[in-house]
Amino acid sequence: MQKFSVSTRLLLGAGMAAAVCWTAADMLLVGFVQPPQPETLFAPALAAGLGDDADMAALMLTASPQRLLWGVLPATFSAVLYLVSVFGVWRLMRPSWAARFCCALLFAGYALSPLGHAGFYFVGAAAQALRQSTADGALLLSLFQQFIQILEIHWLSSVGLLALGWLLFAVQTLRGQTVLPRKSAGCTPLPVGIFIALGCALFPRAEWAAMMGGATLNLAQLVFFVSAYRAVGK
Repeated sequence: MQKFSVSTRLLLGAGMAAAVCWTAADMLLVGFVQPPQPETLFAPALAAGLGDDADMAALMLTASPQRLLWGVLPATFSAVLYLVSVFGVWRLMRPSWAARFCCALLFAGYALSPLGHAGFYFVGAAAQALRQSTADGALLLSLFQQFIQILEIHWLSSVGLLALGWLLFAVQTLRGQTVLPRKSAGCTPLPVGIFIALGCALFPRAEWAAMMGGATLNLAQLVFFVSAYRAVGK
């Protein structure tokens, strides 16, 4: 296998460190078992106003303010490590337009991810305020819906860009256009993430499954960066 400088392993190590931080943050922020009837947790008028967002509103109701806060900080302060790791991914790929496009997708996805992640904090805090509201809650409901909109725009954009980037990387690996063996395509985030998500779905009422399910993407990226780090060290 091609010889690599220490700096390449450091770049991949940055991805490992970021994935650990983001996994812990995900588990703290959204690692909760979904209540079976979330609409019953709010006043009837508020439940009607929440509509399809009732599931999201109910998800973090039991979280303490400290847990929500620490569900954000490790991620936002380690996001730069994910950005650094993209240069490690670049070194794994043979120079081509596909490599440039792949890394551009990953970089953009990681750049958008802090606000997408932190959005869950504001949604959770607003949902808790809604539940405690003794007034009609119209202003709080409007604020909650605005937070949901910001969350969806940034989170879906980030996850979508990352998914496309990792899909392209997996395809290039299968085509022999990376320095990794073709079989290592199975350790890229998309197949690993699907495996984790399907496994967690088998245990819908288990807290450990909820925590792992909430951290699916970052757990999958952790698997990839660990496997790539080991591969380039051989």
